[in-house]
Amino acid sequence: MLPNYPDKLKCNLNIIFFAFLFILFFQISAAQAACNWAFFEDTIFTKQCSNLNTIWRNCENSACVTSEPAKKTGGAYKCCCENACPAGLEAKPAADTPKFTMPDLQIKIPGLTLTEAKVIKCTETNGKKTCNIPWIGEYVAGIYKYAIGIVGILAAVVLMIGGVIWIVAGGSATMIGEAKAWIAASLTGLVIALCSYVILYQVNPALLNFKGLDITLVEKIKQLVSDRTGGTAEQYKSMPCPSSEELATGVDFYATGYIKPDNDNSKYSLCMIAMNCTCPSGQDTSQNCDEYFPNYKNYRPCKPFSGDDYCNKNSSGKTPQIGDVAVDYSCFNKEQQICVNKKTTYTARDSGGGIKGRRIDIWSGNDISAANKNSGVVNITLGACQ
Repeated sequence: MLPNYPDKLKCNLNIIFFAFLFILFFQISAAQAACNWAFFEDTIFTKQCSNLNTIWRNCENSACVTSEPAKKTGGAYKCCCENACPAGLEAKPAADTPKFTMPDLQIKIPGLTLTEAKVIKCTETNGKKTCNIPWIGEYVAGIYKYAIGIVGILAAVVLMIGGVIWIVAGGSATMIGEAKAWIAASLTGLVIALCSYVILYQVNPALLNFKGLDITLVEKIKQLVSDRTGGTAEQYKSMPCPSSEELATGVDFYATGYIKPDNDNSKYSLCMIAMNCTCPSGQDTSQNCDEYFPNYKNYRPCKPFSGDDYCNKNSSGKTPQIGDVAVDYSCFNKEQQICVNKKTTYTARDSGGGIKGRRIDIWSGNDISAANKNSGVVNITLGACQ
């Protein structure tokens, strides 16, 4: 009940009151509608919500206040939020999501905009993961469109030249004929350029399909993990140190590459860092890496940490360098040189809990390909290669 105010004032107060309730309700509804479920057919890699609209963001599913819609086959729902995710609910990329770097074009095409690396789509078929890289097709299409524009400009210039010749012909049949030839040539070229799409389609429709390049991903990380934790590594790890005579003539060791993995503070990356380096904040005793290292039960991941200050020191307290190798210090001395396969000299500057017996670790920087190439049975002699 409102007090005994004039009717007009009561009416105004009622309008203001209901307007306030409407605005309050609308704000609550809008806040709840800021994050919505979107269905994507891509279930292997995280498809970006920005495919819906440039102002939508990938967020954790808990950011959507409504329950997830009923499951559908052939895809999965993802929570997409407008403008920004609620605090602490930014989506983390999947551990197996590849990272692409935008190409640095040496010859830029005006008006050409390449697809952003973060929205490249990857799929899985029969256990093989394939990513479609659209940049080559987009570049060729950009050249085609740019060439059409150039042809149009040239045709207009030729057309004007023909017109000028006709104007200054002064009734000369020869010059008028030449002018007509110029004009006819320009119009013919313009028609061919504008109809080139239809012409190419009639010749071969595939000429117009500027498709991206499908690249099948190589499971380099899984290969590296298998090399480091597999049975062969464990066999050589359990062997005794070689004798001086064996080291003089050459003896087989099992080498594995170790690297500085990328860190996004996902469990996967924290497990990889723990396996390759020393954890900056110690290991997380509440979790294990069994799903990644099945042969190393209860191996602990690193605790989450910030910054890039990791994998920056070996057991000697020095920054790892290409040419450093981790060895069992009961078999070799620190700073001792060893020759691998009679062609590459390494220096013993690191050690590790899993580096025992006839097993060594070769520092490979952040190059997974090099780490995999460094893995396998090698022949070692003591001292620098001759």
